[in-house]
Amino acid sequence: MLLKLLLDHTFLEDDLKEATEDMVNEQADLEQSELDSINDFNKYKESIQLKLAENQKIIGDLKLKINSKSKAARDVDEVEINELEKRNTDLKLKIENYEQGPEQKWALFKVDFNNEMDDLGKSISNMAERNMKK
Repeated sequence: MLLKLLLDHTFLEDDLKEATEDMVNEQADLEQSELDSINDFNKYKESIQLKLAENQKIIGDLKLKINSKSKAARDVDEVEINELEKRNTDLKLKIENYEQGPEQKWALFKVDFNNEMDDLGKSISNMAERNMKK
């Protein structure tokens, strides 16, 4: 009976040791995953900030280009340029104010943000093309 208790105790200690090691490994994996997610976000944010700065430069160039137009045409273009500038600024604030959360939230944010960036890029390109023709 005593031998059985000693054996049971030994198995329990081994199980506890194994469970503790598993928990430590899982914690390390979780911390690494969080670091990878933060690094991914920081790289993404940096690339987006570069694109937003380029958008702002193109918008500035469009502002200069419309100055040579008639007042009526310039007024119409200024409304569109102001809207593009506002959308660019809104996206800049959106990426700057994003708070890390669960990986699923980040994935959804990124898809939505990429769609908005693509849409803005197309709008800027369309306006630039129209102004090149005139």
